[in-house]
Amino acid sequence: MDDAEAFELIDAHLDRQPLTDEQSDALTAWIKADKKRADEAFSRIFLHSYLRVRLQSGLLPAETVASKLIDPSLEHSNDTGLAATSHSTGKRGGFALWKVTGFIAGMLFIAGLGAAGWWSVLGVPHLSAPANELYAYEGFDYPPTSLPEPDGKGNFKWPTTGGLQGLNGGQGWAEPWEETNSKVAVIVDYHQRDDRWGQNDMRKFGPLGYSDSQGHVLDSTGNQMRTATSPRSISTRKLGEHAFPDEMKDELGLGRDGSVLWISFLAQSSLSTAEENRYSYVLIGSKEIAGLRIGKLGASPMGNWTAVGLQTGAEVNLRSSMVPSGEMVLLVTRIIFRPGAEEAAIWINPTLGAEPSLTTATMRLPVPDFRFDKISINANHSTDFDELRFGGTFQAVTPHR
Repeated sequence: MDDAEAFELIDAHLDRQPLTDEQSDALTAWIKADKKRADEAFSRIFLHSYLRVRLQSGLLPAETVASKLIDPSLEHSNDTGLAATSHSTGKRGGFALWKVTGFIAGMLFIAGLGAAGWWSVLGVPHLSAPANELYAYEGFDYPPTSLPEPDGKGNFKWPTTGGLQGLNGGQGWAEPWEETNSKVAVIVDYHQRDDRWGQNDMRKFGPLGYSDSQGHVLDSTGNQMRTATSPRSISTRKLGEHAFPDEMKDELGLGRDGSVLWISFLAQSSLSTAEENRYSYVLIGSKEIAGLRIGKLGASPMGNWTAVGLQTGAEVNLRSSMVPSGEMVLLVTRIIFRPGAEEAAIWINPTLGAEPSLTTATMRLPVPDFRFDKISINANHSTDFDELRFGGTFQAVTPHR
């Protein structure tokens, strides 16, 4: 293998293009053959990262990237027309995919070289995660909440106390659930008699669950949570930082640049429409600073499953799917934390047998730079959620049989 071919393979891998076993072996041998080649490989990684940061901050014209790196993949585009917004400057730039993975770093260690020096220059760790590691899980396996009986007109008063307050099951959490609004979310047992279904409520046909097109069935246990009807419920729980690897932590919280997080959950809304600003979503991060909402949003009037970034209270880079929120779904999200904007990809109802390719993602969006230490489930109408998982890999958050 000559140098030009080796650098082409490195660039391809940085762009998440799969390498064959033969290509991987040849590239490993090329690096091991000469210590200078390891330095050149890290220089290549550094240049990708440096140019991306400059481009994202508006300090480097997009056309300059192509001249400095003969690699058009650094300036990424796709059929959704993504465009990144710099968290610090607000200037628009190319949505560059920062794809430094553990594969190349691993080959360099095989060659007897430590990557710490180079990564300290970059200020970030390489993208990595222990295989199949589950960081946090909530299956809402609690006794069902006692709901008041309906009146003579079929109406009932939604609970304002109790609900998820103080519930402390699952794993990987620092504190119990906390209810912080005028109504509370509740725990429901689908198998108990319930005559409160609306005419168009598809939840009446079965509890939350998921099986893919190949017959894999997502692992699920116990009951499920149901958010309040209007005005709203906000259910919040703090994650246990001890359950997450050091590679995900910095002085600001979870989400260190260079780390990867996978999140999954089941969901189904009582209504598909988002009329009258109906919403029900999972929030990672914070509304006041920055974060990511995944679910049903009033900003998407059709009421389909949607994702949007948050920056100082404003919704940015909204992406909406073609899947109605009244349909039961498994939402799987991957967040790559990077200097500047994070990269989020969401798959709806993926095949469970293997990690899906980025090209099959239902929604992709840049998210303003953020850290997180808790999760909130916010809603102003009835929606069910279940099987909430945080992990380091797709396999960790989609256990199945």
